[in-house]
Amino acid sequence: MTDPLRRPAPTKPAPSAGHAEDNKVEIIMPSQYADRRAEPRFDCDNRGALLLAEGRTVPCRILDQSASGARVSIGEMDKIPSELWLIDLDTHTVRRGSAAWSMANRMGLKFNFVQKLAEGQPRPAKVPEDVFAAWLKLSGQDEPPQDDGDDVVYFD
Repeated sequence: MTDPLRRPAPTKPAPSAGHAEDNKVEIIMPSQYADRRAEPRFDCDNRGALLLAEGRTVPCRILDQSASGARVSIGEMDKIPSELWLIDLDTHTVRRGSAAWSMANRMGLKFNFVQKLAEGQPRPAKVPEDVFAAWLKLSGQDEPPQDDGDDVVYFD
């Protein structure tokens, strides 16, 4: 495997000094760059939220993802936390990770933990209570059942 920080060796020998070829520029097309990701990413448009350390949630859209990372679209964030949780509301998955890169309204994430959640099931042991509670709230599962009025007794 090649070192991702090393540039590939040039395909043409460098021109010698003093020749007219010195003023030419070699154009490298995007297809010539190697994708350095460990796994392939798949496009998606999932609803999600970032859960920050202080318990604040930031809504986001998950633009693409793989087993070890994702690219999300977010609103403005004043600072990037060292650790965060990504809650995917469409696949019912929570992922712990950190920012790999960020720009104005986008962020790349790398994950070190992934857990699939199931509606109506108890909290998995490795998922923190605050993360599970946030998932329940964001997915609408923490609402109390609606009272249908069948258990109301009227006295005359």
